Amino acid sequence: MSGGVGPTAGGGIALPSMGQPPPPLHPTPTSPTARPHHHYYLFSIKQLNALGAAAVLAFSTTVPLSEIAFAVLLIPYLVLLATLAFPQRSGKPNPAAPVFQGPARLLLAAHTVVGFLVGAAFPALYILDGLRSGDTAGVSAAAPHAFLLAAQVFTEGLTAAWPWRFSLPVRVAVPVMYSARRMFAAGEWLRQEMDEKRGVLDVAPRRLVAGRVLAVANLAFWGANLFAFLVPFYLPRALQRYYCGNGADGSDRTTRTRGSIDDDGVDKKDS
Repeated sequence: MSGGVGPTAGGGIALPSMGQPPPPLHPTPTSPTARPHHHYYLFSIKQLNALGAAAVLAFSTTVPLSEIAFAVLLIPYLVLLATLAFPQRSGKPNPAAPVFQGPARLLLAAHTVVGFLVGAAFPALYILDGLRSGDTAGVSAAAPHAFLLAAQVFTEGLTAAWPWRFSLPVRVAVPVMYSARRMFAAGEWLRQEMDEKRGVLDVAPRRLVAGRVLAVANLAFWGANLFAFLVPFYLPRALQRYYCGNGADGSDRTTRTRGSIDDDGVDKKDS
């Protein structure tokens, strides 16, 4: 009645020994190039919200086609970078490891919070208030900037979901390229807010002030983010980690080099 399954059935399927546990079906990855079986963080709540916001803005006809094309074409370009220029091979540092340590990491977290408020939260409230009050010109001016930021969050989530595919320089390239593109969107936003026709329209004075303040704040913040943080500090540190090893500042490789020189010197003296 057992169907031939059991240790006493001749020629049946033998059960594994009780002394040795059965091997795991899917081994745990031990390196950034190992592929996990499950992608629990592939589409997180943050990514889905960003994708939904980008899709709503894209289909609202307030975002130029050039911005939509930039966000769509950037993904295959990142795949080419990860394949040809910066492949993630065994021995390369884990791209999920933090680039900055200690107090610098806390400053980076505070910088991220300020960027969320200035670039996402306040512009979203401005757009929603414009939809309620009928200020279509203000919504059209702020929508491209909000779309690019939402697309950046979604793209960063994609590169983080495949650490064995996208190396650290490729992941850092996402905020660098989006910040550079968003500079033009913020500049166009400020130009439209400062247009004289904007004051002639039936727009509440508070929206005029809020739109101009938000446009200036985003232009200043993302400009400082690009030229004072990403280009001079974040991108070089990521490239140094990628080429020099796991050390965030290349100290591991320097130590190994000096140690090998000292050993060679000792060997020469002994010989």
